[in-house]
Amino acid sequence: MAKVSKTSDVLTIRVPKALGQRLASEARRRRRSRSEVVREILETGLAGTTSEDRKAEARRQSLLVRNRRSEREALEFIVEAADLSGWE
Repeated sequence: MAKVSKTSDVLTIRVPKALGQRLASEARRRRRSRSEVVREILETGLAGTTSEDRKAEARRQSLLVRNRRSEREALEFIVEAADLSGWE
């Protein structure tokens, strides 16, 4: 039996029929295979999803809402409801 070099993984997914039709249509439009189109979409969609990127995004969103009245009210409620006995 010949030794096979594994440079990629095979992924089989089931998609709704409508999505499969959209992928086929997009593949025809791009003149590429459905697999190529899906790989490009996955690469684009997953680009920049390192833990550092997620931390930066969480911080960005936190900064956006930190001065909102609704957030201030929620934090005040949490502080008032918290049992801080025994904490230093």
